[in-house]
Amino acid sequence: MFALLSQPLAKSEIDNYVSHPGNIPDFHHFSTPQLEPGEKGNFALDIHNRYAYSLQKVVVNAEIYHRADIDEAEELSNIPANERPYITEKCWNLVSNGNKTCGNSADTDFVTFNLGTMESNSTISLNFKIVSDDNTKEGTYFVRFTMDFDYNDTSRVMKSRGHWSMEQWEEATTNVTEGAPGNINLEVLEVDGIIPDSSFGVKKPIPKWPLYLLITLTIIFASLSVIFYLEEEGNYPELNKWLQKQRGKLNELRLRLKYRKSS
Repeated sequence: MFALLSQPLAKSEIDNYVSHPGNIPDFHHFSTPQLEPGEKGNFALDIHNRYAYSLQKVVVNAEIYHRADIDEAEELSNIPANERPYITEKCWNLVSNGNKTCGNSADTDFVTFNLGTMESNSTISLNFKIVSDDNTKEGTYFVRFTMDFDYNDTSRVMKSRGHWSMEQWEEATTNVTEGAPGNINLEVLEVDGIIPDSSFGVKKPIPKWPLYLLITLTIIFASLSVIFYLEEEGNYPELNKWLQKQRGKLNELRLRLKYRKSS
C-alpha cells in the first residue's frame, strides 16, 4: 500500500493535481515598498512547495509591467526609461537552513531567479531591490510573475494575472469546462496554474503642516468653548475676572489701532 502511494501520479491525474489552487506553489508573505521618488527599497515574498514531490529546474521571473494612478493607467513600456523604477539586486534563501544567495540584475524592470530544486513542503524567500530616481513617475506599479519547473518529468509553467489582456481573461473565466481548477479555463491561457500579481508604490509624501494646523486650531477652539461655557455658568469668579481683563486689553489694542489709522 505504501509503495503504491509513493509512486508518481499518472499524467492524466497529475494535471488536475498540479493545477488545483490548493496545491500550486503558494506565493505569500509579500513585503512591498512604498517609495518617495529618489528612494530605494526591498520587495520580498516567500514561495512554498505544497506538492507531495520535489520540483526540478525551478525558475521564477518577476517583472514591473504597469503603472496606474487616479487619473491614468499605462504600460511600463510607454514610460521613458529615465522615469521608471528599476530592479538592481536579488537574493534568495531556503527558509529551513538560511542559506542565502545574492547577485546583481541588469538594472531593468525584470529579474530572474534560477532556484534549482525545491523539495516538498519547503519554502524559499525571494527579495529584490527596487530603485527610483528623483524624476520617477509617481503611482502604483504592478509586478507580474512566472514560475517554470519540472514536476514528475513534465515541464510546467504558471503565470500571474498581469500576463493576459482583459479579453483573454474574460474568455478563460466565462468559457469554463466542467471541473476546471479554480473555475478557470487554463487551456485558453496556456498555463498549468495561476499565481498572484503584486504591486508597490512611488509617491511624494503629503505635506503634514495642514494637519498640524488643523489640530492646533481644533485645540484652540475647543479650549475657548470650554472657557466661555464656564463663564456663562458663573461658578468661577476668578475666571470671569481674567476674561474681563483680557477683553479690556483687547479693546485697548483695538482703540490704539483705530487711532493710528485715523492719524
